Amino acid sequence: MKDPTPQEVRFTMIGIFLGLFLAALDQTIVSTAMPRIVGELRGAEYYAWVTTSYLLASTVSAPIFGRLTELFSRKSILLVAVLLFLLGSALSGLSQNMAELILFRGLQGLGGGALFALALTTIAVLFPPRERGRLAGVFGAMFGLSSAVGPWLGGLLTDHLSWRWVFYINMPVGAVALWFILRYMPRLSPEHRERFDFLGALLLAGWAVPLMLAFSWGGSTYPWGSPKILGLFALAALGLFLWVWAELRVEHPLFDLSVFRIPTFTYAALASFFYGPAFLGAVAFLPLYLQVVKGVSASQSGVTVLPLTLGVVLGSVGGGQLSARLGRYKALLLGSALFLLALFLAFHFVLRVDTPLWLAVLLFFLVGLGLGPAQSLLNVAAQNDVPMARIGSATSAVQFMRQIGSTMGIALLGTVLAGSLSAHLSQAFPGGASAPAVTRAGEGMALDLDREFARLEDFLVRALRGDEAAYRALQEDPAVPESFRKELTPGGLPARFARLKELALKALRGDEAAYRALQADPQVPEELKRRIPQGGLVQGTLLLLARAWDGDRGAREALLASPLVDSRLKALLQNPPPPALRPKLLAQVEKALRQAEGQAARSLEAALAEAQARALEEVPRQAVAELEAVKARLKEALALGITEALRRIFLYSAAFTLMALLFLLPLPDPELKGRTMPGAVE
Repeated sequence: MKDPTPQEVRFTMIGIFLGLFLAALDQTIVSTAMPRIVGELRGAEYYAWVTTSYLLASTVSAPIFGRLTELFSRKSILLVAVLLFLLGSALSGLSQNMAELILFRGLQGLGGGALFALALTTIAVLFPPRERGRLAGVFGAMFGLSSAVGPWLGGLLTDHLSWRWVFYINMPVGAVALWFILRYMPRLSPEHRERFDFLGALLLAGWAVPLMLAFSWGGSTYPWGSPKILGLFALAALGLFLWVWAELRVEHPLFDLSVFRIPTFTYAALASFFYGPAFLGAVAFLPLYLQVVKGVSASQSGVTVLPLTLGVVLGSVGGGQLSARLGRYKALLLGSALFLLALFLAFHFVLRVDTPLWLAVLLFFLVGLGLGPAQSLLNVAAQNDVPMARIGSATSAVQFMRQIGSTMGIALLGTVLAGSLSAHLSQAFPGGASAPAVTRAGEGMALDLDREFARLEDFLVRALRGDEAAYRALQEDPAVPESFRKELTPGGLPARFARLKELALKALRGDEAAYRALQADPQVPEELKRRIPQGGLVQGTLLLLARAWDGDRGAREALLASPLVDSRLKALLQNPPPPALRPKLLAQVEKALRQAEGQAARSLEAALAEAQARALEEVPRQAVAELEAVKARLKEALALGITEALRRIFLYSAAFTLMALLFLLPLPDPELKGRTMPGAVE
């Protein structure tokens, strides 16, 4: 039995923070690669499950692994968590279809969720309360750093290597973390062993998974009032009741509910529950505002959000350092909560479409500064009075409550965003037929509209000119406005003119069905319709001529206007012959018309070829102009909708912060213990 040496503690923390950084990075690095992953593995309908499987597994695994650290060697449990995470990463990179990727992302989530809980638990075991703030500040900074580096690194690896390297990158860094933990971390075994509560773990998953699914699917995949969502809520309520009932009766429960009698733990955990959605309200939707409203590119957006990240890092590390110096945490938590509440309200009143970018970026930094202390100090407060025998499950319970709160909050805030977008899009596109589906919610709503519409315009021009692959791509693409899709035909304009030519020649030869089809087609120019008389060139012209001789002015004007009628025939209209001569003249005209029928057909073909050439120039240009008009209306509607939604979201974030503040007010503020090393460890 001996105390760990300073070197062992230092190198152990290096290994833990490397593993923690990988787990935090994995929450942001994958999102950038998802479009490429879906394109290669197919199965776009399972897009959201890649994230959902990780989220569910990580949320449930945290309290389970937290309890395991109280029953077995903390070193062994931490190694299992790192190995699970690395195994899930390797298998995710090797996935050949979406089903495999979803399964292996769940495995990765088991390790990732465990790493979060175990990192804070190990800090609590190796360091006294007064020193935990310093390390917890670094913990919070890891989240801020990963949120900035993740999307950039994911895009870099996807573009220059492969999306699979988004997962493979974990292997070398994870191997280094494993080496530090294996080589330097003491075993940190518990003083006595207890039975693991398998029933409690099963019931925990039985209510947490349906609850998170209900909030993840509600309002997006299914309506909130649908039987599926209501059924999930009912299942979650039943599971929660059974879990509490079981935990109160088991001798060694998964989570000892008696810790809720400790005020510091209870109030800190409840404050964490509300801080989760407040943090997401500030972070999750800002890139959307920057990219869609302010026109900042995806890469520049990452740079623009850096002040928020810097604020979180400074606030988290600074809060930890101050708590270690002062030996108190409540004043820092209350001050940061009040500061954050004021900033969220300022965002609500200040944010507009035309808000200067520098002002928005300054507010981002200040919000990060306000969020930082809570990232580090709430865990310190929750751990302060909890017995060491329950430090693992208590620490993981705080993370669990923060995750549940975040999931519920993001569902509410996402509904606010979807409602605002729907309202403004309905105003911009009252009929709904021209509103493109590129605005649909999903992973990464901050779409590059210029790039998306440039792609659609390219496909549209190619499809109009006869490109079959482009036509199929547009028909299958839900982003194409319905009004444009209806106008497209296989083969494009050349195929349309080929059909038109076939019908025109048939009608010219007297095909009545072809003539009716031409007259009924709204896309056939009126000039062409007038060129061909009903009954064809021969019989139709003879009929018109006879009617004109009988005094039908409409028939006379039709003949005079027709380019297919010979000038000699038009001369007969000026001086109609006596009725007795008309049969003979009609026979002569019929013979002449039959001889001229071939020339008329060639003339018609030449006219159609000229019209096709004009159409190939004008129609694509008009279609692109219409798409550009749709894009302009869409951008304006999105800018107004997103800005209005964000103003409301920041108001909700202020409400979440106020709720957290209400639980911080009664939070006890005992002095944090000093710098003594923990007791004997094995």
